[in-house]
Amino acid sequence: MSDLTLTFDPGSSLSKVIYNLADGRPRLLLMEPEVIELSLSSIDAHLRTRGSLGIIRPEDDVWLQCSDSQQCQVVGYLARQFLAAVRMNEVKYERALYKVLAAVGAIVQHMDLPRKFSIAISALLPYGEYQNAQRFQQLLKQQLKNYSFRGERLQVKLAAFECRPEGGGLAMARVMQNGAEWFQQQTLVVLMFGHRNTSLLLFERGKLAIGNTTDLGFHQLVDKVLNRTSGQSADSLTSAIYSIGNQIAPDHTQLQHLVKTRSPTEQKLEREQIVTAILTAREEYWSRLQDWLDTMLPNVTEVIISGGAALYLHDELEEYFKRTPTYWGTDLQRRLQDLLGLDYRSNRSDAEALSFRLIDVFGMYCDFVEQLAEVA
Repeated sequence: MSDLTLTFDPGSSLSKVIYNLADGRPRLLLMEPEVIELSLSSIDAHLRTRGSLGIIRPEDDVWLQCSDSQQCQVVGYLARQFLAAVRMNEVKYERALYKVLAAVGAIVQHMDLPRKFSIAISALLPYGEYQNAQRFQQLLKQQLKNYSFRGERLQVKLAAFECRPEGGGLAMARVMQNGAEWFQQQTLVVLMFGHRNTSLLLFERGKLAIGNTTDLGFHQLVDKVLNRTSGQSADSLTSAIYSIGNQIAPDHTQLQHLVKTRSPTEQKLEREQIVTAILTAREEYWSRLQDWLDTMLPNVTEVIISGGAALYLHDELEEYFKRTPTYWGTDLQRRLQDLLGLDYRSNRSDAEALSFRLIDVFGMYCDFVEQLAEVA
């Protein structure tokens, strides 16, 4: 039995972690996805500038140092403060290593765990990087043994490891819900619509038959809008476009936040420019996705849909699959909301979107915990 069990999804827009300690209660940790390498002198300068004011969560102030490096890896919110960028063209598992180390360290300090313990880790990787699972495991095992997190030395033994392609957590959730015999009788496809890419897993007779990843992530839509407007940032556009959804109109409050000009006349023109850019980009983005789906999809008995961008394209996807049963994981959402204690009183729509983005990692977590219980 490990001291800490952790399931990790290194998303391009949000790192998602579900973990439990000896009490078995699942907990949630979310971190920004940025990672940047800095010198020790940069960290020392940061600590001097920060001073002792404020109460900072460990996950918001992450720097770590591996035993074989003289440099520090800065992760999450702190990396964002150093103006780190999410690198869309990098393989995820290389940065995912530091994100896992950061998550483990944050949990240790947040929960006041011993600095020497054992851990069981499961992880999701894009299908295109799934072949790197063994290398990812080797790197984790090597670096967890001895590294420094915010100046504290940690010694962690990797007792168990499981890796699946993104969408694998949802596939296993369907097995747990309906049984292996049902799964073996289906032709299922899992579609993951993410920020960085979109991926497909096709299961026939219980076996993964086809996997495919395209670079048609939500960022492509954002980039098109960015190129057709002035003075915008990718981060602000991403948030606004997602919040606006299909209610794209010049008087939308979220769109008003994007306006940079001061003159009322120029503001009206700018709002119209942004609306036109979003409408055109959305149409082009969906057209390319539809072409990809037309090319990749055979006849299937069920389509499992997930990923943050899927909610944005909900109406288009429901229309596209109107003759095929779709599974959006609403039952999993309700279960994880209860188990993780997600609070919807402040902003229900944001929390609903978050719980939807968590269903793949939650499915992976539930299956992994069940596997560990069977061998215990």
